[in-house]
Amino acid sequence: MLNHQSVPDGLPFLIEDDGSFTGVWSINHYLRDAQRQQGLDLGAMKRSHVYNLARPTRFIRQARALVAAGNAGIDLDAWLEVHSMPKVDLTAMTREELTDYSQARGQEVAATTWNTELGTIAAFFDYAVKQGWVEASPVPRWGQRNRNTLARRVKHARDPKFLNEVQLRHFLKTGLRGDGATERPAHPERDYSYGVLLASTGVRREEGGFLLDCEIPALAAMPSDGIWPFTRIGKGQQPRTVYVTAELVRAIDLYRTVERPAVIRAAQSGLRALRREGRLLVAESVEHRSDGRAVVRLNGKEVVAYRLTDEDRARLVVISDRGDIEPLALFVSRRGLAPDVKHWNETFVAARARAHASGSDQRPPQHITVTPHVMRHTFAVRLLSALMREGQRTQQDPYALMANPVLTVMQLLGHASAETTQRYLYAAERYSEELPAALKKVATVSASRAGEGSEQ
Repeated sequence: MLNHQSVPDGLPFLIEDDGSFTGVWSINHYLRDAQRQQGLDLGAMKRSHVYNLARPTRFIRQARALVAAGNAGIDLDAWLEVHSMPKVDLTAMTREELTDYSQARGQEVAATTWNTELGTIAAFFDYAVKQGWVEASPVPRWGQRNRNTLARRVKHARDPKFLNEVQLRHFLKTGLRGDGATERPAHPERDYSYGVLLASTGVRREEGGFLLDCEIPALAAMPSDGIWPFTRIGKGQQPRTVYVTAELVRAIDLYRTVERPAVIRAAQSGLRALRREGRLLVAESVEHRSDGRAVVRLNGKEVVAYRLTDEDRARLVVISDRGDIEPLALFVSRRGLAPDVKHWNETFVAARARAHASGSDQRPPQHITVTPHVMRHTFAVRLLSALMREGQRTQQDPYALMANPVLTVMQLLGHASAETTQRYLYAAERYSEELPAALKKVATVSASRAGEGSEQ
């Protein structure tokens, strides 16, 4: 049936408990059409869109069942013993029900999360209006800017959380790699390399987690200037250039030598089982063009590596001449495939615990919960500060060509607007390795003078 409907592999869809599509037809139609028109990324549909639309569907069904039970003078459980949960489609949602859902869901999640979910719901109903499924969207709008009044205001912190050089080094080595820890991680060099990647390139956690091994050269193949550029498509499906340094490649090469081959060997039986189940994407070969770009041959066609989705990257393999299954992902788990985002989140939770347990003065402060995204903040602040200092140093040189630091960091981070990058500007202006020492000196002098005054 799915093949007859031209539903591609991996496309999420909803189904009723009895196997029908009675009350979920509109969501399935919306997702399938979005995939056909390339309106939504398949990965985003699987990770969030389908859930963001299924939750309000369950909510209105529960709400209407409660009303029916109340009218019958019995509790919900007793009513459900006689009647099944009503198969109400999301297109039947009223403005009052959406408002009630907004209040209920808004208490469960952060403002930014709710606004993202609300955006998905609003997009669905805009589509439903165009399709003629509903006369008008239940999403309330107001004013000349057609503002969505159910959206919650988000207060952005003035200062992004980031680590200074000492704290970053301690977290990478002690937290992620487990140096000096009682219990080291299972794959210390992999976790350390991943952390260094985030902190030195500013890529997002999934962008780094699903890198292909062929996208990062070996140290011996690095250009003479020590910088290797490659293209990565991230949030918003916008390609951007990522710059890899020799220091990062050195750490990755160590991981490639001491850990990655052993993990892949141990995972062969599991990989073969996945291949029998058809859950792997087998490539014929991997090559590099003259410009250095990696190209993967799939089904007789060449695909530039950066065009591959994260879902394809996670299950992409080649078969060696010996018949071994070689994953193309750079970072691999004990299953032989790329770890998912949840795994990296858990890795950082364990790393935070190790860094804190060390008791070192160099560990990150308690008010900063170090996550993969804090590594991205750290990269932005450090780079912006360095570019600003370089600009100050060369401002007297009429032959020095310095690009706008904010625009440079904006492009490297893949921000859609310079306003987002501007958030790092205040932190970068005062970011200095000498600042903590200077503050301590001032505090020491102030305390000593206060003591002298009390004695007098």
